Amino acid sequence: MNGKEKRIRILDIQDQHCQPCEFQMKPLQECMQHCEVGLELKELARGLFEENKGRKPKEEWDEICRQAAKLYEQGFGTTMITKTLGCPSSTLREQLKKRGLWKGKTQAEIQEQSRKKWDDWCQQALKLRGQGYSYPKIAQYLGVPASNLRNEMSKRGCRL
Repeated sequence: MNGKEKRIRILDIQDQHCQPCEFQMKPLQECMQHCEVGLELKELARGLFEENKGRKPKEEWDEICRQAAKLYEQGFGTTMITKTLGCPSSTLREQLKKRGLWKGKTQAEIQEQSRKKWDDWCQQALKLRGQGYSYPKIAQYLGVPASNLRNEMSKRGCRL
């Protein structure tokens, strides 16, 4: 039975059995304890929520986070870990933070590291340009796209 059929079945059951039922105005927990129809409704509803395959249960995330923490300790990077474990990096990071297992850098630390890296590359580019190298050759030597190098040089007020 697919989700649509389950929803229709729930509505049909409620129309046929729940309107005259003495437990109708009582908490659902009480209904399920005393009524077979209540139990069937519970199972149908559970089936609807279990169909949401995008969400992993807490226990599964606990295990994924344990594996991720081990892989981080072994020196694997985030990209490799998320590919291995089959989950998006943002979701993994969020789940690791919830469990106090996140050992990665903050966004500010990542940006600072990137800024320092580009500062260094731009200084190298200025030296290489002084030696007569072209933008494409400098970019190739540094292992970065020439357009990125131009943009970063421009941000820093350096012209080659």
